[in-house]
Amino acid sequence: MAKGLATVYDNLSTLLAAGVPLIRSLRTVSAGLKGRLRQVFAKATSTVEKGMPLSEAMSLHPKVFARLDIMIIHAAEESGNLAEALDMLGHWYEFSRRIRNLTLASLALPILMAHLAAVIYPVPALVWSDWDFAAYRRTALLIVLVLCYIPAALIICIIRFTPQTGAMRRIVDRISLRMPLFLGRALRKLALSRYCWIFHMTSQAGMPITECSEMAANGAGNMVVADLFMACTASVKAGNSFSDGLSPKLPPEFVEPWRIGEETGRLDEISKRLAQKNGEDAEFWFKQFAVWFPRAYYGVIAAVMIVMVFKGYANLYGGLLNP
Repeated sequence: MAKGLATVYDNLSTLLAAGVPLIRSLRTVSAGLKGRLRQVFAKATSTVEKGMPLSEAMSLHPKVFARLDIMIIHAAEESGNLAEALDMLGHWYEFSRRIRNLTLASLALPILMAHLAAVIYPVPALVWSDWDFAAYRRTALLIVLVLCYIPAALIICIIRFTPQTGAMRRIVDRISLRMPLFLGRALRKLALSRYCWIFHMTSQAGMPITECSEMAANGAGNMVVADLFMACTASVKAGNSFSDGLSPKLPPEFVEPWRIGEETGRLDEISKRLAQKNGEDAEFWFKQFAVWFPRAYYGVIAAVMIVMVFKGYANLYGGLLNP
């Protein structure tokens, strides 16, 4: 769905920037879609034709369009920046898709290796002991469950069922930022990039800076990172600058450009640059994770296989020496 939305938003932005009316742009884009996305956009186009704003038409399909998308489109419609807002949303969805595909690619080979290990590891017991095939099958199934499916199910449950706010969410987010093999660093940079992108998009759409900050914090995807900006809204409401509320835990290479952007009136531009920079850093660290996670996993598998070989030799020669 992310790939489809990235393409749709990008195409709509191009057509609108070229001067094509909104309804005609929606019809053109809808004609090139397939499946559920085509049906949804056909309905949205029909709704817009009846006089409803695009953001309201999108809100009728909450399972397809995120709340943030709808709010940004709504603000862009009021400020007249619809084409630019759609372009930014398209770039954001394309970036999110790359990160997800990169992460999934890093897991493919380890999952395959886990299945191979589950098949091979119980073989010595089957050959050199009184095991039957049923015992071998149970052991292989247990190994693949422990190495693959139980951890995957646990991660999915944490993602789906952990509340979006509250103490439990904060604990999970704090743990995620401490994940080894560069994953924690990648997640931190990704959250900073999300904050800056949302701030930039909402600011470009004409929202007040306090609302931009609140929406960006809610959309950062990590409460611990969002807490680093918690005091900014209060700082603005108290009559101080936004940057006065930035946490000292943020790196200087983030704080100083933000402060300069605020002082020079170029905060929109600076927030976009920071979003791109942290996004590039996040992608780099996800690539490092994609390189090192399989190696670490292979190391564990290799160690288990070595133990298995020595155990097999011990059983074999022990049996020969003690007939």
